[in-house]
Amino acid sequence: MHRLPKEVENWTYNLFYNERSIAYVKIDAQLCIAGKGGNVKHYGLSSLRIGKPVTAQLEFMEGLLPCPELPYHMPMVELPSGRVADLHLFADDDCVWLLFLDVTAERDNKQRLQQKAYEMTLLQERERQLNEKLQSMNEALRESQEGLQREYQRAETLLLNILPASIAERLKSDEQIADNHAEVSVLFADIVGFTERARSVGAVTTLAILNYFFKAADRLSDQYGCEKIKTIGDCVMVVAGMPAARSDHAEALARYALELREAVRHERFAGERLRLRIGINSGPIVAGVIGKKRFAYDLWGETVNLAARIQTSAEPDEIRISDATRRLLGPNFACDPLAETELRGTGRVRMWRLPA
Repeated sequence: MHRLPKEVENWTYNLFYNERSIAYVKIDAQLCIAGKGGNVKHYGLSSLRIGKPVTAQLEFMEGLLPCPELPYHMPMVELPSGRVADLHLFADDDCVWLLFLDVTAERDNKQRLQQKAYEMTLLQERERQLNEKLQSMNEALRESQEGLQREYQRAETLLLNILPASIAERLKSDEQIADNHAEVSVLFADIVGFTERARSVGAVTTLAILNYFFKAADRLSDQYGCEKIKTIGDCVMVVAGMPAARSDHAEALARYALELREAVRHERFAGERLRLRIGINSGPIVAGVIGKKRFAYDLWGETVNLAARIQTSAEPDEIRISDATRRLLGPNFACDPLAETELRGTGRVRMWRLPA
């Protein structure tokens, strides 16, 4: 048997040295098998018959022999035995050598790598989907938190529109609000002839006038440190000296009354100038929050009742104050005395007019 080509010998040595399988088939000029060797069983070549045409026994050789250009390489050929081999065709003087180099391990390793790559791709895709879902959930959570924050701020704003800030904080702590205040001043102010004028102008104009009036009352409350307690129809109730006590409560409310009257003086309602009746009284009161669902912060006591009756007795554009309020104002305000007047449920009361 002819000696194997040098390159084939080197490959054979390397394969055996690395404990890998090799086999060869020697093909003569008539394309018949002249010899075989190596691990032919490993490759399922043991059934090859010497002297018989190679293409009749190795189907994958059909069309390759005679090969016009040698050496010729066929990588990763799946063999009937289940092995995978690199096939190399070499020529010497009078024959062709078909060399089987085992690459099953490489194939298996490649498949493992491909499987791992596939699994990694699946994991990455799963991770991407989970990240998208997490991002979507985070976005939904953020929007929900922003919505809750907006609702909270809205609730806070509404609460502060109903209650003084200090009272609102106490109420949020589930504290029962029931306070005695020894010295405050209370004001009532309403629009002269409101009911008759409202009947003639309709809802839109009426609401516009009320909105103007109550906004002016709110703005001046902030300016003079007073608290607008509530509105009753076209009447507003304002107090100074609570929830935080202050010694100048009567003076603050007197300045508030003068400014409120001036604020509406140039506004017209049903073709006539807007005019107010204002009454102020000073003394002790009880303040607290009543109700559960529709709670309200309100004031009670004789001081409140007298302030309301003084207001109803006032003339258009007049600011009437009680004798108690007059004493607290001192010389800072020039007040005009009024004759004692009989007030319903109170008797004869001495009052004063607060001029412009």
